[in-house]
Amino acid sequence: MNIRQVEQFFSNKKDVPCPLTERLIKAGYQQTSGGYIDIAKRQGLTVDYAKAEPTQYWHLVEEYCPSRNGSDTFSVSCGELIFWMAEASSAVPKSDLEKLSDRIIASAIKSQPSIKPKYNRRKWNQEIRNVCFDKITKMVKK
Repeated sequence: MNIRQVEQFFSNKKDVPCPLTERLIKAGYQQTSGGYIDIAKRQGLTVDYAKAEPTQYWHLVEEYCPSRNGSDTFSVSCGELIFWMAEASSAVPKSDLEKLSDRIIASAIKSQPSIKPKYNRRKWNQEIRNVCFDKITKMVKK
């Protein structure tokens, strides 16, 4: 699947409710810096995991896809983006996404209640990819 296919498939998904993605991000599962977070800050967008901002729609359709060559193969490692793509597309059954998000949230390392929890993002990003990516690819290529 290439970037153009992804952009075309997801371009009309801006208003698709994604409560599981929102729950996951609001639980603190969001990049803290680099990548789309730094781009959002430079653009003056709100960056706040407690508000699930910036949106994953913005991340994919307004930031990532337009900044790449459309004919290139689509490849990302960002777990919250892949999770959103799975939920927004209905490529992965809701029950599977619920179980996955429950496992991720339960793994949070909390130092203090007022501080954003930490996650083993390498582990969970790979797990999200394993559960979701091939199903997303199949859906987009339909």
